[in-house]
Amino acid sequence: MFTVLILAMLTAGPAESVTVAPGEELTVVAEGTGPTVVLVPGLSGCAYSFRKITPVLVADGHRVVVVEPLGVGSSGRPKGADYTLTAQADRLATVIENLDDGPILVVAHGVAGSMALRLAYRRPDLVAGLVTIEGGPVESALTPAVYKSLSLAKVVGKLGGGRAIRDRFGAGLEASSGDPSWLDKRTLRRYYAGFGRDVQAALDALIAMSEARESEFLQPNLHRIACPVIMLLGAAEHRGAPSSADIELLAARIPDFATRTVAGAGHYIFEEDPPAVVAA
Repeated sequence: MFTVLILAMLTAGPAESVTVAPGEELTVVAEGTGPTVVLVPGLSGCAYSFRKITPVLVADGHRVVVVEPLGVGSSGRPKGADYTLTAQADRLATVIENLDDGPILVVAHGVAGSMALRLAYRRPDLVAGLVTIEGGPVESALTPAVYKSLSLAKVVGKLGGGRAIRDRFGAGLEASSGDPSWLDKRTLRRYYAGFGRDVQAALDALIAMSEARESEFLQPNLHRIACPVIMLLGAAEHRGAPSSADIELLAARIPDFATRTVAGAGHYIFEEDPPAVVAA
């Protein structure tokens, strides 16, 4: 139904709002020509997150398409939307199937890795390979502890504590990094821009993600992933890393699975060691 609209937007410029369903718009950034690589940021990320690897891939002869999932970056945050990870995977499929480039490589960060793993088994015709950057086989976008924290942040936001929320957002990025020197004030502003545009809507979307209940779980379906999967792991101590149990589960159930550890890096490997992501 939305094929013509999506194709028109993907060829119209570097950043467009793409309608994937009524009331659901994703921000998509497309650059370059050649075999397609799709990059998917995690919950705290945005298209800007990949600014260090996109030009390298483009120069190497790739078309790079960054897709911000619903509720992430500058994408829409509609109330009442299905924020399950499965629904997010299906939205990615809607964009990818209209790229007209056959099965492609997907690179996904954090929670988006779980979306991409779902995409890989639900639509094997679309995914030739997957690089997950610290994205494990989670069944919920956020933990109960984070949910409780979001509820408190929502109250703080209503009381006018926007700066406190922004500072907390930045502190989360820093705690998740092995070397946080990449996170200067300008970069923090760019990361926070989509979230800060409407803090209450952003918090509502994250709470909806926390409350979403999957109709189909990922872990029992991991064996159906036929494409090769590489997981990049930051070796430095940091918040947000997949558990050893999650890594062992992926290794046991995905037929073609490998890990690569990146020395000195944390959760944001594309910021801390971009060549490692390009190499993968």
